[in-house]
Amino acid sequence: MTAFGRSVTAAGCALAFALAARVAAMALLPVTDPTEGRYAQVSQEMAVTGDWVTPRVWMNEAHLPFMGKPPLFFWAAAATMKLLGVSELAARLPSLLAALLLIGLLYRVMERYGGSGSGWLSVLVTASCGFFLAVSGVVAIDMLLSACVAGSLLAYFAFTCEPSLRLRQRWSLLVFLLLALGFLTKGPVAVVLFGLPVLAWTARWRQWPALRDHCWAEGVLLFLVLVTPWFAVCELRNPGFLKYFFLNENLLRFVTHDYGDAYGNGHLYPRGTALLMFLATTSPWCLFALWRVVRTRSAGRVLTLADKQASFLFLAFAAGTLFWCLARQLLFTYMLPMLPLFAAWLALTVREDAALRRRITATATVLLFALGGASLVCPLALQNTATTRPIVRKAQQIARQQAFAGPLLFARKTPYSALFYARGWVLPHPKETLRESLARCQSTAEAALVAVRESQRAEVQRVAPGKWVTVATAGEWTLVRIALPISEL
Repeated sequence: MTAFGRSVTAAGCALAFALAARVAAMALLPVTDPTEGRYAQVSQEMAVTGDWVTPRVWMNEAHLPFMGKPPLFFWAAAATMKLLGVSELAARLPSLLAALLLIGLLYRVMERYGGSGSGWLSVLVTASCGFFLAVSGVVAIDMLLSACVAGSLLAYFAFTCEPSLRLRQRWSLLVFLLLALGFLTKGPVAVVLFGLPVLAWTARWRQWPALRDHCWAEGVLLFLVLVTPWFAVCELRNPGFLKYFFLNENLLRFVTHDYGDAYGNGHLYPRGTALLMFLATTSPWCLFALWRVVRTRSAGRVLTLADKQASFLFLAFAAGTLFWCLARQLLFTYMLPMLPLFAAWLALTVREDAALRRRITATATVLLFALGGASLVCPLALQNTATTRPIVRKAQQIARQQAFAGPLLFARKTPYSALFYARGWVLPHPKETLRESLARCQSTAEAALVAVRESQRAEVQRVAPGKWVTVATAGEWTLVRIALPISEL
């Protein structure tokens, strides 16, 4: 076996180890608040109630339609819960499957059209970025969206490179399929992130005649058949949904901070912050790419898009990053679709340098082993962080031992993860005082279990002097039993 062959084998072992460790962490780590808790709870409700049209979320003591996102991720997570049972692993499995499908498509496209070894190198660079491995195992829509957006751009790259008309049309249909799935994951932004680089590249290289080779009739029909039914039925069941989703969530949020968000406040950053987020997302390989461009004095060639193949992949991640630079409401996960496209571009630019490819493979191997080890340690370090699982399990154990029939309350606000772990028992309520929460149930129960943080213990003493006792602690939470009724409420 050659030296390069041995390095590829080692890298494959490292990738398998990192993925196995990530799966273990997915099963062991509790669902965290707020994002994981919210999406897990929405998916759980869909699986339990059987309502596959309207995603629903508990807010303000009501089971409200969750109109901020289309349902594809919730369908996937609810389906895995129906198959495997309600658990952390089932809720996270759609993200992992999306990540695996994405790196599989990345390998196939780059190995076929980027040169021998480019597919493997692209996968290693993508997977060895810690952010990619982290998001591949969380309850969130971002990895599924990334698979659709980056996948559609990779399929279009294959379309531009494939000489056979028959195969080009297959890649064209895959583009329309992935755009439809992306639209069902997050809406029009999937089409925008695809359309901007494609339009720019087509204009740069005057590839307008090649557009005739697309399967326009079949592709558009496929897109409409997949996308239209759910939006139509959801509007019929929830009048006003289309206006809120397309106007508030997909237009006004980009021009104003107060856009009427019905489900929480967005994260506000200065415009241009997306560039820093992109650099953080693609670390450490973005530093290597910058060093190489400066060292080889190829900045002019890169920025003028002088290479036809490489320029498509460069525009694929650059246009998406610049698009998010115009927005102020951002999350780091918005940069995730650009990561595999950046990795593909990097692999393409070093395909002629065998020594450099070996060094990249060796570095990626070390990073993957390190990330795998970190994934195994994380469940021990983070098991009591930003989650209610430990205190809910304590409460469930006490309720069984003492035949306790009262409600479980959380002071101030019910976290989403508590609704996931104690569905049907924990009392959902909006932000309110402990006095108001106890008043809700004192006419129907003899006592209540209340989870409070350390800073809230004084409120317990003030509201129920002499009528409470500490029964358990877990992480940042303390569980107290409060006898009811309380006359002062």
